[in-house]
Amino acid sequence: MSIDDLRKEIDALDSRIVELLNERAEVAKKIGVVKRQNNLPIHDSSREKKVYSRILSLNKGPLPNESLEAIYREIIAGSRNLEKPIKVSYLGPEGTFSYFAARQKFGAAVDYSPARGIDDVFRDVSSGRCDHGIVPVENSTEGGIRETLNMFVEFDVKVCAEIVLTIHHNLMATCAKDEIKKVYSKPQILAQCKNWLVNNLPHAELIEVSSSAEAARLVQKATKSGEGQDCAGIAHAEMAQQYGLNILFKNIEDNPGNSTRFFVLGKKDCAPSGRDRTAVMCYIKNHVGALLEILEPFKTFKVNLTNIESLPTRKKAWEYCFYMDFEGHREDELVKKALDEVSKKCFDTKVLGSFPKCD
Repeated sequence: MSIDDLRKEIDALDSRIVELLNERAEVAKKIGVVKRQNNLPIHDSSREKKVYSRILSLNKGPLPNESLEAIYREIIAGSRNLEKPIKVSYLGPEGTFSYFAARQKFGAAVDYSPARGIDDVFRDVSSGRCDHGIVPVENSTEGGIRETLNMFVEFDVKVCAEIVLTIHHNLMATCAKDEIKKVYSKPQILAQCKNWLVNNLPHAELIEVSSSAEAARLVQKATKSGEGQDCAGIAHAEMAQQYGLNILFKNIEDNPGNSTRFFVLGKKDCAPSGRDRTAVMCYIKNHVGALLEILEPFKTFKVNLTNIESLPTRKKAWEYCFYMDFEGHREDELVKKALDEVSKKCFDTKVLGSFPKCD
């Protein structure tokens, strides 16, 4: 068979694919009508997880699962947009790791709104200005992102999904390594590259900025002005192309398994998916053994606790609450029993949401 014959076969398949995609889109529009009539959320993480799982289980190759998942991410994003256009707030500017986490979750067919701070992302969702928000909650190297966790004390929003993004940091500049005297990036990123910087740029001044994208922008600005031929930034690899910089060193993070977990914020959490996680905030009574009392029910009902962080309530000096997340959905019988016992030991318990675990 000639290459022209094979290309005709591809064209015929493309015609069928386009026809089927539009048939799927018409059904998605009908689903959107039903959701609006019943006041159901347009974005349903538990349903999306089931769609991805089913599609990947059908895949017999040669297309890799990663490629198929990326294709369906955009199909789902386009279908969701037909149900109702979605606006997503994230810690900006464009090019931050929060931005790439948002793109990984929602695809391209979404109205993305950059926010100046994590508190602004919460504010955007709480006020209804945006349907969803993306915030970092935990890094595998640095631990919990306290700025995010503190916002759950102040704002009434739900966690409806989680995203795990593998984090790679890249040193970029327009000068040579030996000329670098200043390095720009976020405090967390500088901390995650501490050993590399000590060993390779021991005399460079480390300058903290609001985001990795801002670091790349500042290096470009300094270079264009002629005042920053000795500057470098640490950011996502795509920022080098966007700001006309050269990547001098790739993957300079100290921990090669470096990853960050992000939460998707919304007004409602999700129905059970079968593999879920639940996040809660517990305001405990101040007495000896109080923390032990709220941990015991998780052991009693065999609920696996996956994270715990103490936070000031910001209402009274030396008064603390605990952020916790654990495996299971708040509607699961054992989780219900554990939470019921925990609530008896606290003066307030706030369920932040149940959502599908990110595999």
